[in-house]
Amino acid sequence: MSDAISLSTANKNQQDISIISELMYQLKVRDVMTKNVCTVAPENSLREVQKVMRDNKISGVPVVSEGKLVGIISLDDIIRALDFGEMDCKAGEKMTRNVQTVGGGVSVIKAIDEMEQCGFGRLPVIDKDYHLVGIVTHWDVVRKLIFLLQDVVLKAEKRERSLAEAAPASDTANEIEGVTYEFEVCKDDFENAGIAASTVKKQLQKMEVSPAIIRRVAVAMYETEINIIIHSFGGKMTAEIFPDRIRVISKDTGPGIANVEKALTEGFSTASAKAREMGFGAGMGLPNIKRCVDNFKIESAAGESTTITFGVHFNDKGNQSK
Repeated sequence: MSDAISLSTANKNQQDISIISELMYQLKVRDVMTKNVCTVAPENSLREVQKVMRDNKISGVPVVSEGKLVGIISLDDIIRALDFGEMDCKAGEKMTRNVQTVGGGVSVIKAIDEMEQCGFGRLPVIDKDYHLVGIVTHWDVVRKLIFLLQDVVLKAEKRERSLAEAAPASDTANEIEGVTYEFEVCKDDFENAGIAASTVKKQLQKMEVSPAIIRRVAVAMYETEINIIIHSFGGKMTAEIFPDRIRVISKDTGPGIANVEKALTEGFSTASAKAREMGFGAGMGLPNIKRCVDNFKIESAAGESTTITFGVHFNDKGNQSK
C-alpha cells in the first residue's frame, strides 16, 4: 500500500490516474486524522514521555501547553537522552520546536507529499490558532482508503446489477449537451477547495463517462482550484460539458506569472510560507494539470491575469497534451 501511495503522490503517469489518487485528492486531513491524541506537557520528564510512548505504542508525542502545540518528542530524542543520561530532563528542554504541521482542511495527498518530503511518519494537525486538533499518519490514510475502496466496490456491484435489470435507456446525450458550470474561487479559501472538481465529477458519473477519464478530469480541476487559491487574488472556473468532451476555462484576477515556462517546471513554486505550512505549493500543480488533460493552454504575464484552458475527450485514445 505504501507503494501505491508513493505512486499516487509522484503522479508519474497522470493519464492513468488511479482511484486511490482520486480519493486522496478528495479526502481532507480532518476526514482521516486521529482526534484523540496522546500528548505531554513541557514540564514532563523524558522518562515520563518514554512511558507514554511505550504504553501507547507510539514513536512520537506532541508537546502541548494550554492546548497549543509547542513542540514534539520523537523516539530518536528518547534514544539520545538515554545515551547521554538525560532522561530526567524536561520535555520542553529537548523537544523539537520547529514542528512541521498541517491544517485539517488540507487534502490528504498534500499531507502525504509533505510527510514524504520531510521524512516524517506523522504530522500534527492544528487549527488557525495553533491548537492541536489531531494527528495524521500514513496508517490513518491507508485505513480510510481501505474503507472507501470497499464502499466503491459495493456501489459498483450495485450499479452493475441495476444496469443489468434496467430496460434499455434512451439516448440522453442531447439532454446534457452544453451543460455549463461556473465556480467562484477565492484567495486562500482552502476549506472549499475541491467543490468544482466534485460537482463536475458527479455530472460525468451521471453521463457514465469512463471512471479513468473522470479521475483525470477531477485531478486536473482540483489542481486548477488550488492554483487559484494559492497563487492569485481569486478567480473563476467554467466547465463546459458536452457528450464527447469537457472544456475547462480558469481565469484569475492576477498578479500573473512572470515566467510561464518556468512555472510549468516540476518543483518550481512561488507559494507563500502559509501555503507551504499547510502542505501545498510543492510546484506540481501546473505539470499535473498538463499530464491529466488532452489539450492545455496557459496565458499569463507579470501584472496581468492568468487564463488556463484545458480539455479532456471522453474516450480512451490517450493523452494528447501539448
